[in-house]
Amino acid sequence: MKSNVGELEDLATQIIDALRVKVDEAAVKISRTDTVMIKAARGKLTVGQSFEDYEVNLYLAKDRKILVTSFGASSRSQILEKAVRMVDSLEPSPFYAELPTPTGKSGEVLDKRIVDSFEGGDYSILAQVLSPDEWGDLSGMAEMAVQTEALLLSNGTLLTSARTWFDGYARIFKGEVSGQWSWVSTRLDLDLSSQALEKARELAEICASLPKEYPPTGPSRLLLSPMVSGNLLEIVASSTLASSVLLGFSMFRQDEIGEKVAGDALTIRSTPLDEELPGYSTYDDEGIQTRNIDVIKDGILKTFLHNTKTARIMKAETTGNAGWVFPKLFNLEILTGSMRDGELMDALEDGVYLTNNWYTRLQNYLEGRFSTVLRDAVIHVSGGKPKSCIPGYKLRLEGSLRGLIAGVVEAGMTQNNIMWWEVGTPTKLPHLLIVARDDISLRKASDNHS
Repeated sequence: MKSNVGELEDLATQIIDALRVKVDEAAVKISRTDTVMIKAARGKLTVGQSFEDYEVNLYLAKDRKILVTSFGASSRSQILEKAVRMVDSLEPSPFYAELPTPTGKSGEVLDKRIVDSFEGGDYSILAQVLSPDEWGDLSGMAEMAVQTEALLLSNGTLLTSARTWFDGYARIFKGEVSGQWSWVSTRLDLDLSSQALEKARELAEICASLPKEYPPTGPSRLLLSPMVSGNLLEIVASSTLASSVLLGFSMFRQDEIGEKVAGDALTIRSTPLDEELPGYSTYDDEGIQTRNIDVIKDGILKTFLHNTKTARIMKAETTGNAGWVFPKLFNLEILTGSMRDGELMDALEDGVYLTNNWYTRLQNYLEGRFSTVLRDAVIHVSGGKPKSCIPGYKLRLEGSLRGLIAGVVEAGMTQNNIMWWEVGTPTKLPHLLIVARDDISLRKASDNHS
């Protein structure tokens, strides 16, 4: 690991030295990610893949003009010349602010077992995680990765980080129905992956045991699994990025800090310092110390997420969430409530338990109007008990994200670590109970969804 960081430091220094006299400010962030992945399809292990990826991200500022670009390390000399020419041709940016004095520190979160697997070339544990002998008819993916990073600013500040992670998802079939769950951790946590596969199997078995009937369409009380709420609340959290507010892509553009925007049971926290999630970082892209911060607390909008550029425009302070031009998310956490999962089903009474979704689309960013295709088990609950089940692709959930978060009345007490295709930001969250609202409804999907 140390040799990898040293390699990145040397490359970053070469790039900064080449640019220092040509621009007013420069920053380079270089990462190396080693990944091994195993895939399964319908009860068979099908693909094993390994990757070694370098990414070079470059920030240049000259005469209040800003250029941010990325490229492969092997082409750096040609790209550097082109980047300087490009920044000369740009107009001054309204987002320009001088890079701040860094306050962050280098940091790492490494699992020795993952590091040792890469150094020894033994990845058999991934095949065991998705063993068809244990889990039967499943499709999915399991991977582990080691990433090192160096951030060097033209003022000489150097920050480094290293992290490992272990993540995946599994879809388990019982006849024509299925259940799916995911997991993510910075550690090789085999209990976590086993719990995720067990949850997927449990959902498939519940659905297979029930009559195949549609739930009532239209507004309904909803219980959202962490898979569903992770996807939808990532969009909500992205609306709290100050750049989304400034550019007109935020459902909170008309809201003031301190206003009520969600149900009392909802707290969304930005958690870059959560060592259990692979977005962990002790510094942002401007070299500022990161911090965990409540974005929405007990339903009240507490802050927008800033870098120094958006903070200058909005007369605020950076929250340590830089991107070089726009702020970004590292990790998210949705705080828990007091109900066990079984109690949430009782509290749902008559409603629908949504276990997974994909293909979420926004029709109107300012209003948070969305539509998403449901997936896997959609369970109709009556009197607090499962009554019927239908494969999710036959239904859509649509309406207003503002309405959805306003309808949160309870959060479960068990958190799940979720990251997969539809949840790009590592997120720790529980089940959420949503009251029936006219601006959130279920409807039958067209027959061509699959």
